[in-house]
Amino acid sequence: MKFLCLGYLDMKAFDDAPEAEKGEILKTCFDQCIPFRATGRVVEEEGLQNVSLAKSIRPRNGSPFVTDGPFLETKEQLGSFFIVEADSIEEAVRVASLHPAALFGEKYGFGIEVRPIQ
Repeated sequence: MKFLCLGYLDMKAFDDAPEAEKGEILKTCFDQCIPFRATGRVVEEEGLQNVSLAKSIRPRNGSPFVTDGPFLETKEQLGSFFIVEADSIEEAVRVASLHPAALFGEKYGFGIEVRPIQ
């Protein structure tokens, strides 16, 4: 089975962090990804560009209506995604728990949501 894992963060808190701190966070993320990737269960993994570059599309009067920004206005924004191949959601959660967003960055709202793909 495949599972979509969504990585969230508080983009404003991260953007407001001092540059040196952001550099440390990114280095830690890179280092923490080594055991995560070594599981052999990660099919795809990508970070997303800043939410300010997002476009949302909704139906309006039978036509697509495009707006700037994310679909939902929330404190935590989608910052990355990865796909895990696993035999169960429990195994997918174990793999996702090795991702940096599950290990540190509480003050930046880091977190991961794991969802089965149909």
